[in-house]
Amino acid sequence: MTMKRLLQLSIACCTLMAWLMPLNAAATNVSGDVNNDGEVNIADVNLLIDIILDGDSSPIADVNYDNEINIADVNTLISIILGGSAPTPPGVVETFTVNGVTFKMVNVEGGVYMMGATDDDPEANEDEKPAHQVTLSSYSIGQTEVTQALWVAVMGSNPSNEQDDPNLPVAHISWDDCQTFITKLNQLTGRKFRLPTEAEWEFAARGGNKSKGYKFSGSNDIDKVAWWDGNACNGVGYGNPGYGTHVVATKMANELGLYDMTGNVYEWCYDIHGGYWDYAQFNPTGPGTGSKYRVFRGGSWVIPARYSRVTSRQNSVNFDARHDVGLRLALDDKETFTVNGVPFRMVKVEGGTFTMGATPEQGVYAEDNEKPAHQVTLSSYYIGEIEVTQALWAAVMDDNPSYFMVGIDLPVENVSWEDCQVFITKLNQMTGKNFRLPTEAEWEYAARGGNKSKSYSFAGSNSYNDVAWWKGNSDETSHMIGTRLPNELDLYDMSGNVWEWCQDWYGDYSDQAQNNPTGPATGYNRILRGGCWSCWFGWCRVSARAKYSPSYKYNDLGLRLAL
Repeated sequence: MTMKRLLQLSIACCTLMAWLMPLNAAATNVSGDVNNDGEVNIADVNLLIDIILDGDSSPIADVNYDNEINIADVNTLISIILGGSAPTPPGVVETFTVNGVTFKMVNVEGGVYMMGATDDDPEANEDEKPAHQVTLSSYSIGQTEVTQALWVAVMGSNPSNEQDDPNLPVAHISWDDCQTFITKLNQLTGRKFRLPTEAEWEFAARGGNKSKGYKFSGSNDIDKVAWWDGNACNGVGYGNPGYGTHVVATKMANELGLYDMTGNVYEWCYDIHGGYWDYAQFNPTGPGTGSKYRVFRGGSWVIPARYSRVTSRQNSVNFDARHDVGLRLALDDKETFTVNGVPFRMVKVEGGTFTMGATPEQGVYAEDNEKPAHQVTLSSYYIGEIEVTQALWAAVMDDNPSYFMVGIDLPVENVSWEDCQVFITKLNQMTGKNFRLPTEAEWEYAARGGNKSKSYSFAGSNSYNDVAWWKGNSDETSHMIGTRLPNELDLYDMSGNVWEWCQDWYGDYSDQAQNNPTGPATGYNRILRGGCWSCWFGWCRVSARAKYSPSYKYNDLGLRLAL
């Protein structure tokens, strides 16, 4: 019995049931419209069966979004027709429209992964090694490569060699061209689009936290997910149909619902090209200085499979405009600053009203100096995504006072409140900004998650081991920033790792409601918040308070910036 006959028999009963339903029973469902006629009905079932039997890989046929096209998709499609719920596509999507052209950004939840190739990969180049641990904050990335339609909507012209369809990816653009495009796009949208870092690109290509460990982006079978040399260039032949770039999203998506991260056109990344290091990194952005050679990733329609793997790296000068290189957008709403090659990011905290102090979830651990709980209203402000690192401190101060000096991404410590003021003064001179320490109220509001607060006892969780380095898990040392889970505002280490100086003098609380409080006008001790690697977990609670002389310094005292 043939494969076709087996498949037909296996779904015959379900198909008969589907025939009995109205043909437009699920017409409003996008998922399952395999033939793209605006309705979901038996015609889609028949086409899906043909696709499976022919071995095709049309992305719209992946009805259940599992990156495979098989009998499970037929069963899901029939369930939709019979009134069942359609599966939810992967990723949270935000839609934008510029001059009539729509494009989508997919949220990539932050996480930890091994970037680069292992030594046992026979196809890997040396610049893909060593594999190393990378921690990334959440961000958004384009569902597709930037199309010619979007480029024209922003720039008014089309540099691409092939212009048969506005939904082809834009190509023949340099890294510098991308910066001009992004600047204009941000002016049109009021948002902060950018190129993805190389680490963000690879994490997304691998499928983020949903990764299945594929060699290519979304599959081990390159033909399912990519237009590459074997099916769009030499495999087709010059002048024949199918030669060249293809309309975006005509191959299967990866685990995050992203299309063409393997093949079609290479994609520029933000980073300067450089060698990898074997130590763990947090939100790496490549070398701070160096050559004009920038990274591009993903392979293209003229490239062999080896150079289309998720770890493969290529580079060229920033002004080079190749016929097979385009771009994919990234987006987040953090403000990024760079000082002497060291980047750091500030997160906007929308103003609001909250109850400060010993709220009910703090329980029996609340101290008397956390009482009475009282209402506080704050204006909007920015706060550091992470504690100030040793790298940033050294970039500003040209020294590193820390006791634990095993990595530049560790928090700076062994600094007094007075040291922090000197650091901030120099930082402001270098940036022209008005950085400062957060007030105690600003610190607690941010630690609680601001307007997104879920009323946790610790910053981001009721489980202190998930979000904090403290005496019970730290092995008596500070740790690289960002290696515990963030809180609701995507802020790291607000519980544990090192204490963080605040601007305020220490004083008792009042039961009166307050607006933008800054603490007593004078005093003897300055406030510290958040707990540290050497203290018990109770000090890591969001309402816990400590105080020291402004001249005091120790190897568990650091800082976080506000703006």
